[in-house]
Amino acid sequence: MTATRERVIETFQEEHRQTRDKCLELSDAIEAGDLDRAEELVREIDAAAGPHFQYEEDALYPALIPFFGEEKVKELVAEHDEAIEAAETLAELTGQDSLSEGEKQEALRALPNIMVHVSDCDGLTVYLEKADDAVFEGIAQSMDEASEQGLTLTEYDRTVRPSPEEIVA
Repeated sequence: MTATRERVIETFQEEHRQTRDKCLELSDAIEAGDLDRAEELVREIDAAAGPHFQYEEDALYPALIPFFGEEKVKELVAEHDEAIEAAETLAELTGQDSLSEGEKQEALRALPNIMVHVSDCDGLTVYLEKADDAVFEGIAQSMDEASEQGLTLTEYDRTVRPSPEEIVA
């Protein structure tokens, strides 16, 4: 395994682990009514997910088209849409001074839309490993560029995010 290939796969998986852990901690904070901690975790998820979603949509998802086809990749992008909507809902709710029981339940219902991305997307590694070295070079470059830009998830969505059709083009 080349160093670039190894770095891409390890980074990809570690980012998913970190998001998993933050989501589980966020669930606990919401349950406990600790909105200060919940709001902090939502900001951390937003900051980490921006570059991650950006390189996924820029380089990783297009690399998966030979394995799954354009329609499945568009479904993966739709999962991103759900995760972004969930992140926006969570930011709105955790930014309040307190949550009603209904708002707490709304937050807890939104959270799995981020968590499902972690589990579903991480499984793509099994297929990605079959891509050639040039694909990994492109993903690594996109990872570096997205990290350098440092857009949060919500900034990425509002400013430079391509349409599903552009991703599969």
